[in-house]
Amino acid sequence: MRARELLQALLLVPFESCASITRDFSDLPTTPGLYAVRHRDRGLLYLGKTKKLRERFKGGHKACTWSWLDDYNHRDVAVSFVPLTMMDVLKLGDDLEGILIHATQPPYNAQYPTRD
Repeated sequence: MRARELLQALLLVPFESCASITRDFSDLPTTPGLYAVRHRDRGLLYLGKTKKLRERFKGGHKACTWSWLDDYNHRDVAVSFVPLTMMDVLKLGDDLEGILIHATQPPYNAQYPTRD
C-alpha cells in the first residue's frame, strides 16, 4: 500500500512543478527521496530512490544521457520527487524500488525479473 501511495504522489506532480534539468540541479533537495525522470508527453522515463537526491544527478545520470541520445528537448524532461526520511530509505530498501519499476516499466530502468 505504501508503494502505491508513493508512486501516486510522485506521478501526480504536474510537469510544470517538476525540477528542470540544469547543470547544477539546484532545484533538487539534498535529502533522500524517491524520484522520477519524466518527459512532458511520453511520461515516465526512469524511476529510482536515493539517499542524496541532488548528488545523484550532479554526478551524472543515465536517464539524462539517454534522453539526450533520444533527441528529447531538455525542456521536455524534468524530475519529480517525493522526499523520504533516511529511515524510509533503509526500511523500504530495494524491494520498493523493484516493485515500482516492475509495475510501471519505465523504459530507461534495467528490467527486473518477474517475481514468483
